[in-house]
Amino acid sequence: MLRAGGYMGKRKRMPAIAPGRAVFTPSIASEILNLHPRTLMIYESENLIKPQRTATNRRRYSEDDIRRVRVIQFLTRQKGVNLAGVKYVLHLLQSLGNQGLDLNQVRELDTLQEVSGNGLTA
Repeated sequence: MLRAGGYMGKRKRMPAIAPGRAVFTPSIASEILNLHPRTLMIYESENLIKPQRTATNRRRYSEDDIRRVRVIQFLTRQKGVNLAGVKYVLHLLQSLGNQGLDLNQVRELDTLQEVSGNGLTA
């Protein structure tokens, strides 16, 4: 296959971006997340996320940050939790994770609660 510049050869595989490496600008991150860039700044001011900073003090978001914002979006949009509640839930999840709880068990519990209606079983 002929490529630009007339070179024929194997395509080089681009290395995957490490999840913790901050590479996304606020505008790109907001486009990925389908939200306004100001919302990211609000989440930062509420200490829900902490983007890394460049040498010139510009924000950069990692895939881990993107994943965390998706959790925030899920809690606020689908579960109706306000930002104070989100902060509390994220703190609890972090504490449980630090104590060695598998967070997949938490997801299974959430699924069981949705199936049973109110989460209370007799």
